[in-house]
Amino acid sequence: MTSDMVTLFVGLVFLTVLVASQILVLPTLGTSRADSRKLKQRLEGVILAHGDSDASIIKAKYLKRLGPVERSLERFPGMGALKTLLDQSGKQQMAYRFALMLLLLAAGIASIVWLYSHQPIFTLGAFIFAAALPIVWLKKQRTKRLDKFEEQLPEALQMMSRALRTGYPFVECMKIVSTEMSEPISQEFGMTYEEINYGRDIEVAFALMIERVPSLSLIAMSTAIIIQRETGGNLAEVLLKISAVLSGRFKLQRRIKTLSADGIFSAWILLLLPMALFAILNLMGPDYFKPVYDSPDRMMYLYVFMGLELVAAFWIRLIITIDA
Repeated sequence: MTSDMVTLFVGLVFLTVLVASQILVLPTLGTSRADSRKLKQRLEGVILAHGDSDASIIKAKYLKRLGPVERSLERFPGMGALKTLLDQSGKQQMAYRFALMLLLLAAGIASIVWLYSHQPIFTLGAFIFAAALPIVWLKKQRTKRLDKFEEQLPEALQMMSRALRTGYPFVECMKIVSTEMSEPISQEFGMTYEEINYGRDIEVAFALMIERVPSLSLIAMSTAIIIQRETGGNLAEVLLKISAVLSGRFKLQRRIKTLSADGIFSAWILLLLPMALFAILNLMGPDYFKPVYDSPDRMMYLYVFMGLELVAAFWIRLIITIDA
């Protein structure tokens, strides 16, 4: 096995494992892609119905304090999606600054690879990998933050219900949650409280909150609160009932994650077994795969093998996903 093939094989194995790790991550909570599209359309409809803008008042005030160059950089294509990802992952940073650091990191790693290998394809692969890795890390942080928010939401609703029964107005109940509870729910409720205090309509403020935290539990809470404010009723009792429902949903989702853990472990074994067996056979009998190495189609075999590994990862993902 030539050194070039060894390097290529190791690189493809690493890429396969990285992609499979993203494929096999099952979201415990949150919304699916189709639900996210419907949610975005609904939020835009709510904001347009009130004749309001989809920009947060707090963010708008912050942008006004930036210089003209920074504001121009923040309006570059793709900066809006990156800023949304940063907000959802709890990172209080401007999108253009994160993008610049990402590009500098990727360029530095690619330069090191070029100095050692002088191979354009390896250099390009290193640049793409170094640029994608921070985005993958941000998505991991977003998932953890959304899970933590879902876990805190029932307790926050109970706290608001108790405050309502003691005579606090609803908006002040949100302020109590923002001051008494920890991140991330304190930050999100605090921002929504400030939006309402600045004069934003409560329905639009909740829509912006759902945009920052795309959670089905939060949608259920905000919908119930808006309906109650329009029709009347005992809001404290409504919040308690929602809290009980969300607590049951959270326990169910955690149960689903526990049941699917065994399937994910089996998936990793099935995906890594062919690679491990290939490496062991090469070490124990170097001539075993000699006909493959001498074949002019050896690279095609390698690409087909890696392609089948990715197809298997997608197929296993479909099998172990529990729809609830």
